[in-house]
This record gives sequence, structure tokens and C-alpha cells, in this order.
Amino acid sequence: MKVLKFIFFGLLSLIVLAAVAAIFMKKDFHYEKSTDINASKDLVWSYVSNFSKHDSWSQWKLLDPNMKTEISGVEGTVGSKMTWVSDHAQVGNGSQTISNIIPGERIDVQLEFDGDRNSTSYYKFAGDSTKCKVTWGLDMHIDYPMNVMGPIMDAMMDDMFVKGLNMLKDA
Repeated sequence: MKVLKFIFFGLLSLIVLAAVAAIFMKKDFHYEKSTDINASKDLVWSYVSNFSKHDSWSQWKLLDPNMKTEISGVEGTVGSKMTWVSDHAQVGNGSQTISNIIPGERIDVQLEFDGDRNSTSYYKFAGDSTKCKVTWGLDMHIDYPMNVMGPIMDAMMDDMFVKGLNMLKDA
């Protein structure tokens, strides 16, 4: 019985500690990664701005090859939208909609996951006809008490961005 009490109070202490820590932790998160690609800026732009080309560099498609996607609107333009449905826990359901374009320079995308947890993603492009630097960023808000997951999210997002950019290089 003493062991059960010890386990119970130990778990309770961890939960209380996490809840208190979350009060002082940030709620707004920013992730950004860049890479150089040996391809023209126009070609890289086309792979990012056209959702029909995302399967060739989507790490989420690798996680769930059975993920279903639907594209609506005119690809590569503001309002173009891709919706996905997946039973895989790391992929889930959601959509991304192009919200702003600065031709040849930047694409902003509004993300929605499972009907909530909205965030903004963006891609910045620099380069010429032989080489392109692409920067992929994400800004998101995580409410209390889930913001305690921030440090774990940092590591996960870092891995996902690096993998996605490397796959874009190979696309």
C-alpha cells in the first residue's frame, strides 16, 4: 500500500509541477529553418506553391501513405486550399490555405489542425536560375496548460522542418 501511495503522490507532484511551470512558459512559438537547393528559384517555388506537388516532398505523406488529400481553388494563388484526412496520430486531419503571396519571394499559409490549433506557416525564397535558398517558418499559439509541451514541440518541429526541406531538395 505504501508503494501505491508513493506512486500516486509522485505522479500528483509531477502534474502540479508541470501546471505551475506552464504558467511561466511562453505560449507563442516560432520555428524557422532554411536550406540551399541546387535548382532554380522558380522550380522550387512551383513545388511549394502548388499543393499537387506536395506529395513529392511531404514527410507527412511518408508517415501515412494512405492519407487522403483534396485540393480546391486555383493552385498557386491566394485561396488555394489542401485538406487532408489521416488515421495516423502524427498526421491527423487538417487543411492549409494560401493566405498571401509575394510572387517569387514569399508564400503565407494558414494551417488548421483537427478544426482547431490554427497557426501560420510561411516560405521565403531567394536565389536565381541555378540556386535557391528556401526558408520555412511556422508561428503558433499554444494555450495553457498545453504550452508546457513547448520544449518537446521545438525538437519535433526542428526534425520535421529539416526532413521536409531535405525532401524538397530531392523532389
